[in-house]
Amino acid sequence: MSVFKSYLRQLIRQLKALKKAEEEGNKDEVRRIIEELLKDAQDGLEDD
Repeated sequence: MSVFKSYLRQLIRQLKALKKAEEEGNKDEVRRIIEELLKDAQDGLEDD
């Protein structure tokens, strides 16, 4: 359960950063964060 909570905390941080980058119109940062989210999700699936 603590691993899942840790994952959720990291996800929230990334989503907040994504929201801020989008609000500021920083398309490069938005793309970077999306790629990071996708990589993290894929890596999490491969760990099982």
